[in-house]
Amino acid sequence: MAAADAASTSGPARAGGAAGRSASARPGNGRGPAPSGAGSTGAGSTVVGSTVVGSTVVGSTVVGSTAVGASSSTGGSGSERAPLGADPSRSVRATITQASVERAFSILIAVAALGFGATTVPAVLAQLPYLDPVWGPVVACGLAASFLFVGASVFIRRAAQLAQITCALLFLVALVTWPLTVAEAIPSDQVPWPWWLCTVGSTAAAMGFAPWRATVYTALVPTVYVVIRLTPVGGDAGMRALLDGVYTAILSGAVLVIAVVLRRAATAVDAAQATAVRRYSHAIREHATEVERVQVDAIVHDSVLTTLLSAARAETVDAEMLAARMARNAIDHLEAAASDDPADAPPVSLVELRSRIGEAVGALAAPVRVQDTRVGSARIPAPVADALASAAIQAAVNSVQHAGGPDVDRWVAVEQRGAGVHLEVGDDGAGFDLAGIPAERLGVRRSIVERVVAVSGRAEVVTCPGGGTRVHLDWVPEAEVQR
Repeated sequence: MAAADAASTSGPARAGGAAGRSASARPGNGRGPAPSGAGSTGAGSTVVGSTVVGSTVVGSTVVGSTAVGASSSTGGSGSERAPLGADPSRSVRATITQASVERAFSILIAVAALGFGATTVPAVLAQLPYLDPVWGPVVACGLAASFLFVGASVFIRRAAQLAQITCALLFLVALVTWPLTVAEAIPSDQVPWPWWLCTVGSTAAAMGFAPWRATVYTALVPTVYVVIRLTPVGGDAGMRALLDGVYTAILSGAVLVIAVVLRRAATAVDAAQATAVRRYSHAIREHATEVERVQVDAIVHDSVLTTLLSAARAETVDAEMLAARMARNAIDHLEAAASDDPADAPPVSLVELRSRIGEAVGALAAPVRVQDTRVGSARIPAPVADALASAAIQAAVNSVQHAGGPDVDRWVAVEQRGAGVHLEVGDDGAGFDLAGIPAERLGVRRSIVERVVAVSGRAEVVTCPGGGTRVHLDWVPEAEVQR
């Protein structure tokens, strides 16, 4: 594999080290500004991290990738992560929706129908001597039954529209048949008792009918009322009839406008919510596909391609045995990747993580020191541990292949930082020009950087030709990032 594809690692971190070697910066966790690459990277060195491709800091080229939920700022290598699993539909529960508007108006109509119906009872009783003994009680009882139907529909949460249409139609029938309801003309100082229910009928029509039908109804009710009031059976009210009709038209029209506007706004909110949920689902699928692609690319590079290259270069019996062992391990790795679900695995301690890395690098052709650092009792999710271990092992493999012979100092360090973890894989070998790596190479970009970024971590590679290389891998729990 070409040296440009390798992430060879450099020597131990030294305070005030030479140009070309820089200490890794912790990612910004919202507790302060992320450290700037300008202050930590020497002239001519190259930094690879989970940052925006193409940013430049004081002679250092920053190359990398950004995963879902990660962000980066110019000149810095910090990242802020947002929880990917936040459901956008939950953010609109308190907004206006079609269901909430329908429910609110149903309650409003029920309250208005029962309330206005109760206050109209004295007017009905006062006009009872003037009403037809048959049709008068039938109309009054029919309207009362429709009001009870509207109220019941609110409690049972069913048939609300049917109840509203029934109420509106029965009120219109009561108004139109008023000449049949009265047996003799009512006094001019009294108004026909259906007038007190005009708002109830118009509100029920506004919610029960389509907008154009409700508009016709709203215009028809005041017109019929004025005509009846101008007749002897309606009291022959004259100008008062016109004023009452205008009042009814204005009030009913206002209710209709409010109902139509709120319904349209609620429909727009529902459409926007559906679009947001659809886009969110699409983003989740794309993210899952991207994570799967990164895992497949990393497996292909770490296991399959490395095994094939080792087999092609095997010229001794020991080399052939090593290639055969690598082939068996690659097959086992592929089978495990196809059958296992790391999300169901228990958390991994940092001691176990360091032991896993140490066992793997101990089988390499050149010695790699595993520094005995205190790692505490922190545990990290199994998918995170797998990603960090695989990235660290690949960095060590690249160092063995490209940094130089056995005399090169190589090391791996695992350190607990808060509830998170920091890994460093380094050597003081040849180093390389990372900016010259072709895009189709998978070693650094897939096996190290994107593999760590896929689990919401951060990967950074600091290297320059002749100055060695260091690979920094960081992961912090989401809860600590948001504090």
